[in-house]
Amino acid sequence: MLKLFKVSGNSLFPFYKDGQRILCLKVFKFNPVKKDDTVVFSKDSYGLMVKKVFSINNGQYFVQGTDPLSIDSRNFGTISLNEIHYKVLF
Repeated sequence: MLKLFKVSGNSLFPFYKDGQRILCLKVFKFNPVKKDDTVVFSKDSYGLMVKKVFSINNGQYFVQGTDPLSIDSRNFGTISLNEIHYKVLF
């Protein structure tokens, strides 16, 4: 399943810019999430977010933006696979 999202903010600049549209693919078993993938996930306190997978350890994903002020796993810790909804295709 494909979905189009609009980026809000510059946490992944210069890869993705504020207002840019990204095409994403729903995460299924045939397209596993890997290190360096960009993913769309939900965090209760923040809503939907787009970040890069920096590392994976024991099924937990450390996600991070490229902006030093980005809100990411440095703030809220790792996320689980069930929190990840989509992988960014382009």
